[in-house]
Amino acid sequence: MFELLRRLFKYSLEEPSPQDTFQQLNEVAPLRPSSKVVSKENAHEKTSFICREAILDRYERIASYEFTLGQAVQSRMMEQSSLIRRVYDDAMLSNLEPLGVSSLLGERNIFLCLSVESLKSPLLETLANPNTVIMITPRPIDEIDLDEMRANLAHIKALGFRHGWSINQPRPEYAEFLRNADFIKIDPAALDGIQLQKMISDFRVDNNDQKLIASRLQTADDFKYCFERHFDYFMGPFISSRGNWHPAKSDVNRMQVFQALEMVQSGAEFDAIADCLRTDPILTFKLLRYINSPGIGLQQRIKEIQQAFMLLGRDRFYRWLSLLLFDSKKPSYHENILTEHALTRARFMEMLSGKARAPANADQLFLTGLFSLMNIMLALPLEEVLKQVALPDSVSAALRGEASAMHDALTLAIAVESGNEEIAAAAAQCSVDASEVAGMMIEALAWSQQIVAVNK
Repeated sequence: MFELLRRLFKYSLEEPSPQDTFQQLNEVAPLRPSSKVVSKENAHEKTSFICREAILDRYERIASYEFTLGQAVQSRMMEQSSLIRRVYDDAMLSNLEPLGVSSLLGERNIFLCLSVESLKSPLLETLANPNTVIMITPRPIDEIDLDEMRANLAHIKALGFRHGWSINQPRPEYAEFLRNADFIKIDPAALDGIQLQKMISDFRVDNNDQKLIASRLQTADDFKYCFERHFDYFMGPFISSRGNWHPAKSDVNRMQVFQALEMVQSGAEFDAIADCLRTDPILTFKLLRYINSPGIGLQQRIKEIQQAFMLLGRDRFYRWLSLLLFDSKKPSYHENILTEHALTRARFMEMLSGKARAPANADQLFLTGLFSLMNIMLALPLEEVLKQVALPDSVSAALRGEASAMHDALTLAIAVESGNEEIAAAAAQCSVDASEVAGMMIEALAWSQQIVAVNK
């Protein structure tokens, strides 16, 4: 055991691969079986997958994403020795490093939750970026070498990172470090109103440029409460909550979109479909704007519907026409999140095409992901949505929850965004491993961000 640990933390000139680090992780603190395919019975206990959580700004837009190994793993990690905490952190960092997460997600901040022990990890050098923020969870102050902490914080700053602290109680003993942080993440539910207000006031006095993040917000009322107390960012289950949901108003005539989708699916002539769309200039304008977005990557600009048909073909035209169903006026965070989740699911599922047990039909996978939130967007029962739009039988069956490889892929796409331990079992069902899931998740997020930007 001693020899293993010595080898694990003896840094060579070669950067460890994701596979190497996961192997080390399994040897020191097993999180998954050594076999490639994880059994569904124990997968939720054994596999470590990178999870993401959206963070909203005060404009109710997705401004950042936080990446962790999942809440359950994070909780277990803080109870382990410093060595084990370091191994967990290295597992996450080595899997994020080859993905270019900071550059892919553009101007959005990337929050990485690390333990104090990992601030000198050599893996951080390849992830350094001004948009990447290292979030640290305090440990008892008597366990900390203060001089070493100062040196470590100076080190990550020199690399180009910003940093912050995650706290759920007043930490006067950490005042020196909290005062100089770029971000402070607070769990308001762990504090009473007086404590919370005092902490906010103290932080504002100490560092007016510091950004405050309200975490673990459960409901829209929690969000409103923290918004009124001038938090800068917000995260928690409230973002995906469907409570008090009302369909958003849109400039697009959705019934006309449904009609056009029906015509495309039934094999109607291109001229007839184009005539249906031309009667609504707003619909035509927005459709062409989507089709010409960087997310498609066409070599030439499309100027009319007929040209779009010829270049894209029936199946791909159908999926881009479907995006108009997500159009809304002055979207709130509900619409922003729903749209981005639907697009990310769609792209993630498309990228599963042909991998292991996933179906090979990329367009149907895309449609399954896209329409998996349509009933919520329109505030209609799923069956009502399926009556209004003609979808391939395999897509409709997957949306209804019928067992199939298509439904398994949808289950994985949903698990990836949920940030819970179900992701491991879902990935095992599709025979996809952790490194593949992480890579596809980041690429899908980057792609959906491009598409969302078109409609701003």
